Amino acid sequence: MVKKSLLLALNLLMMTSLLGGCTPAKTEETIQSNKNTIEKEKLNEEVLQGNSVEHETENEPAANSMEQNDEESHAENQGEEDAVRQEKTVEGYVLDVEGNTITVDLENPEGRNYSEEGLDHGVKFDITNAEKEVIPTSGYSEDRECRIKTGITVLITYYEENGKNIVTKISTDNDEKEIIVYVSSGEIEEITDKTMKIHVREGDYSGESLVFDTTETSIPEEASVNSTVTVTYYLKENTYYALSFIFDDL
Repeated sequence: MVKKSLLLALNLLMMTSLLGGCTPAKTEETIQSNKNTIEKEKLNEEVLQGNSVEHETENEPAANSMEQNDEESHAENQGEEDAVRQEKTVEGYVLDVEGNTITVDLENPEGRNYSEEGLDHGVKFDITNAEKEVIPTSGYSEDRECRIKTGITVLITYYEENGKNIVTKISTDNDEKEIIVYVSSGEIEEITDKTMKIHVREGDYSGESLVFDTTETSIPEEASVNSTVTVTYYLKENTYYALSFIFDDL
């Protein structure tokens, strides 16, 4: 009986020892598992943070590039606008006036050498909102009206916009220019059906020998070489067009 009780006590002690030995092992396993979970969560969090930073870094140059492009575009547009608004000043002869649009010969601002001069290269200007000014001349009075008309010389300040020349200020002395006519006298050197060559002694182009186109006038049949003649003429594209002849010895 004592032996059986002793055996039961021994078995109980062994079971207690076994149970007590298993508890620490289970606790370590749980702690290690918790550590692994925490480290995994930290790793995931670092990965997420890294992706976020990388994403922001990638987007930052793009955003900066867009801002830079906007600034460059604005500067470019401003530069174009300034270029368009840049004013110029020119002088010319008014060939035609139609409403608020004038056509101007910028190559020769003075009187015409012939009636059609400048028509092939006239430049149009819009004077709708232009300030008009009269240039003082002899006999000038302050209440003189600025009359923009064909045949006058004008000083124009303008800028270009949408392919148009917009005038901001136009000035003139209101003096209408006539066709420029020349007069020369000399001896006839040669006569043909359509020309007359004259060595000029007096007047315009004195000392030169000029060939005159005679299609716009008539030559007396008595005219001959060495005759003295006075010719009235105009100049067109380097050709001297005779308007009349006066012979001193006929």
